[in-house]
Amino acid sequence: MSNLDSQDIDGLPFIDALLKTSLKKWGGILRVMKDVEQIGSVFMREGQVAWAVSKNQTENFGSFLERIGLIPKEKLSEIVARYKTLGKAKKLGTLLEEEGLISRSKLRECLRAHIRAAIASMMDDPEVVIKASHGEMIVDANLMFMLNEVLPVHYLASEPDDSMFFDTGPENTPIEEVNADKAIDILANLATIPGYRFSFLAGANGKLLALHKADESINIGETAAKAVEWINLSARNAADGYFGPMECIIMEHGNGLLVTQWTDNEGQCFVTGSFDKDGKLGVIKHKISEAIPSIRQLIADGID
Repeated sequence: MSNLDSQDIDGLPFIDALLKTSLKKWGGILRVMKDVEQIGSVFMREGQVAWAVSKNQTENFGSFLERIGLIPKEKLSEIVARYKTLGKAKKLGTLLEEEGLISRSKLRECLRAHIRAAIASMMDDPEVVIKASHGEMIVDANLMFMLNEVLPVHYLASEPDDSMFFDTGPENTPIEEVNADKAIDILANLATIPGYRFSFLAGANGKLLALHKADESINIGETAAKAVEWINLSARNAADGYFGPMECIIMEHGNGLLVTQWTDNEGQCFVTGSFDKDGKLGVIKHKISEAIPSIRQLIADGID
């Protein structure tokens, strides 16, 4: 249970309110106000985003599903009518899932896209402020999102400040550089793992230190940079919450696995490997663990 009061949130700029409620595991409704008009809402539970809606959006969730071709118009109209008849006792997405019109994974993917669009449509307006109402809502725990999952990419890309992720005091200086050739040689050892696509070494300040890829002709620099942003924000959320410092991140996605392991206890540096669906998690973690001592020595040599 969060000890954050609604009064601590009232009047904050939109993005500041999102960050504060996420950090403090707050639950309730963030009403987005512009002058005296409410232009949107974000529904939070235990610091995660359950739903968001904005008057600035051009379509509702049902129309969005129809536009992208997931739900036929006539079937959508039928489900919407049932949704209204039930007095909104069930979520529209739940009804669509029960009808077999959408899978849970696809529903989650579409909800995230719709929530992100709602947040994006409100976050850049300097005139909006928050009016908060604390409360515990009944929501589907499998359809909630960490804040970093629904923040627009341009916001994540614009916040590389070291202090967002770790304590970067004198005894915990983020790694700025290492011997790139030696780092690439170490990463190349991961290429023997079935399903290997690419790997990289990065610092807690978001700097990409070394990158190795299975096919040198493929340009994955931007992909790796976005992965670094996501990993750093995930680590920050874990460290700020009750989870404690992040040790390993495993993300299963449509194309395979992304596995990240911190190379040191202070969270200064991490190594990440990307693998297609042939990759076996046990083998991947073992091989990355084998590379960690060499990376630690490489970092120590660079600092000395």
